[in-house]
Amino acid sequence: MDPVYLFICPPSLDALRSRLIGRGTETDASIAKRLQTALKEVSYAQEPNAYDYLIVNDDLDRAYQAFETAALGGKISGDTLPSFDV
Repeated sequence: MDPVYLFICPPSLDALRSRLIGRGTETDASIAKRLQTALKEVSYAQEPNAYDYLIVNDDLDRAYQAFETAALGGKISGDTLPSFDV
């Protein structure tokens, strides 16, 4: 087996917050918890060699295409981790 480690990242903390609120399925407390978890995950993603590829989900079609290519063993250029200023 030769696993590929992917990190799918929102384009910003504000975008993630807006997406969670827009779904209408989260409480304020659960949104706060998910945002804190996201910050921890982004912090880990900054570690060298934590993931093989990073994909920023700023455009669903593009992100899905990159995910599919990498999942099927293809090579992708990957994205750069956006800044997550708090």
